[in-house]
Amino acid sequence: MYLNVIIPSYRASETIARTIESVRENRNRFSGNFDITVVDSSDDSTPDVVKAMKIDVNLIKLPEQAYPGKARNHGVKNTEGDVICFIDADAWADDGWLQSIHDYLERNPGIGAVGGPVLNGNPDEGYSRLAHWCEFSGYGSNAPEGKRRVQPTVNVAIRRSVLEKFGPFLEDQFGNEDVLLFDRMSKAGEELHFNRKQIVRHRNKTTLDEIYRHQHRLGECTGRARMLYDLPGSFLTKPGLSFIVPFIKTILIAWRLTTQEPVELPQFIVSWPRVYSAMISFSRGFRDGVRKAREEKT
Repeated sequence: MYLNVIIPSYRASETIARTIESVRENRNRFSGNFDITVVDSSDDSTPDVVKAMKIDVNLIKLPEQAYPGKARNHGVKNTEGDVICFIDADAWADDGWLQSIHDYLERNPGIGAVGGPVLNGNPDEGYSRLAHWCEFSGYGSNAPEGKRRVQPTVNVAIRRSVLEKFGPFLEDQFGNEDVLLFDRMSKAGEELHFNRKQIVRHRNKTTLDEIYRHQHRLGECTGRARMLYDLPGSFLTKPGLSFIVPFIKTILIAWRLTTQEPVELPQFIVSWPRVYSAMISFSRGFRDGVRKAREEKT
């Protein structure tokens, strides 16, 4: 089983080296075959950083900024392995990441993809915990293993045969390209599983302004996707219903922390007004995305 590791990057000069190093260090525990591909669309020094590392990396330079889905598609087209492993340029893999992917897929030959925990890589910096709750609650080390419907692309491995059948990723918006891919897989009966041993750590945003802007952007692409495609939650695109989104999402975060990460619950209780405010930003973005999608359809 040959593994391709694909890293989409944009203005990642400060974090990309650690990402690449973390994947290379998997060689200490994984004796199988793998390679690393960075698909970069930056206007900064990211390519120079990658080249200076003197590590065998397949660097693909795109001429203009590309959303993650487009960068991942380029990576898939320029590799030939059996399994495509995705990690982001602001995350790093535990040293057993590739071995856990290999072993899980070997034990479960009938599944199409496997994802794992996305842990907080900078929990003590600013409002990083708030950012992590808003984006990755439900993907901790205590999340239930086995079949699930969706997995963040910051930590997922997909068999090439499955990706070629149900791909490519959506290229024309910032997020939800993974949701759409896994939805197509699910509707066709192709299984995605969660494996607790397959761990990456993600560096989160640390200021409230960054978090609120990011949540607005995530909300916008979510609203657009729910308006244009038949996805779970599409009913929220009906007039007036988006106003309940902050309440629903805040309750879901609280429930996930209570059932999976109870040690985080006291801090969440203190911080819930900020969580709710972030979800209001998401909701505003959601409404903007729905409006723009309606305009596209007309």
